[in-house]
Amino acid sequence: MDLIKGIALFLGWLSGSLAGIAAILYSFGYLVARAQLNLLGLQGLVAQDPEHFLQEGAKFFVVLAADYLGPVFPWLYFAGWLLLAALPLLALIGWILARRPEALLRLRDRLATSGARLAEQLPWSWRKLAFAVLVLVLLLRLTTHLNPFVDVLAVADILYAAPVSGESRGPAEIRQWLTSTDRADLVLLKGRFGELLRGAAEVALVVVAVWYLGAASPWRLWLALPFTVVLVVYTLLLPMAYGVLVRPNEYPLVAVSSDSPLLAGVRGELFLLRKTGDEFVFWDKAARRVLWVPTAQVSGVSARASRLLFKE
Repeated sequence: MDLIKGIALFLGWLSGSLAGIAAILYSFGYLVARAQLNLLGLQGLVAQDPEHFLQEGAKFFVVLAADYLGPVFPWLYFAGWLLLAALPLLALIGWILARRPEALLRLRDRLATSGARLAEQLPWSWRKLAFAVLVLVLLLRLTTHLNPFVDVLAVADILYAAPVSGESRGPAEIRQWLTSTDRADLVLLKGRFGELLRGAAEVALVVVAVWYLGAASPWRLWLALPFTVVLVVYTLLLPMAYGVLVRPNEYPLVAVSSDSPLLAGVRGELFLLRKTGDEFVFWDKAARRVLWVPTAQVSGVSARASRLLFKE
């Protein structure tokens, strides 16, 4: 009976964990997909299913780990081997301490005394000063780092030929990187997202510092609340920035047999953006226009390899 109860508890924990993971992937994938649709100018015009959001959320975390957290992995690998090499020494120390438990107790008491003495030497007034410094750091980060998010999310309607009037320098620069034929601009886009990611990581470190700095204060939760709100905002903005800067605008290049008058004027490359049971959604690259063609008017579609919309 204990075994069955343990298995039931494990299955309950597993199902709850999977549901939580699916909710996170769906939420992040939804933000990624919506940001990309707004970038393309298809917001509210193209419907997407929940499976697509889950897939986009999973891709977001995979790309984040592979492209931006990858440099950390060699250090973790080295630390793992170092720990493995130190296991015999740690085992020896544990064996010695087990034979002399009074020495272990004295060491514990000494560390506790040192910690209490350090806390006395760092009164709350110094913590107030440190907290004020962290507030200044957060304000500096907001004034210098929030505008780049605004610039990224202001870019929209890149599938259409009409120029955007009054567009500021930041969005115009990102639009140029997105719509140019030079693949080297992809590196610039990834670099811009890396800057935003580092800024969000800095805010996370500030939140951790504030939380531990206010350990002795009864107002700890309220002190950390504004920092936590900023971190939540940055966390929500990151997948949206990813949908604009990093998520590939890659779709199948197709040839279509159709009697639709919309397709009669197509003279260049034609991309398939989406297919449903009722319609095809194409992008005419030469004319910079999006075409909705009913399925009944399409007799055949020949798809080639997927390609980026703008990059050669």
